[in-house]
Amino acid sequence: MSDPSSFGLVLWATDVFSLANFLERVTGAEAGARHPGFAELRAGPISIVIHADEAYRGHPWFNAVTREGVARGIGAEMRFSVPDVNSAYREALKLGGQGIAPPYAADGGTECTVMGPDGYLFSLYQLVE
Repeated sequence: MSDPSSFGLVLWATDVFSLANFLERVTGAEAGARHPGFAELRAGPISIVIHADEAYRGHPWFNAVTREGVARGIGAEMRFSVPDVNSAYREALKLGGQGIAPPYAADGGTECTVMGPDGYLFSLYQLVE
């Protein structure tokens, strides 16, 4: 995963490996390096790095983000193309995700929205040809 991307995401997580596993199994993101407090994945050309909270103790939002009950994913939605929306939705729920919008027909395909670990919102879509 040393191929640099022109865009990447860095996500903070209370459980790095739980969020990484969720992304792998639900969105098909490819696993890369994993170390205590760190995981790296790739979704197409996008690099996704997940850090444990401890990596950001100097960040001005550290106390707010790490406070119990604060949904760190508020205000962000990540969209992933998946081969089968229905399967991805079922997998997300199986892994403890919360269904926000079950699969529905939309703009020439199928979409759904789930909330994953730490309140991150994921829209999953599949285009039908």
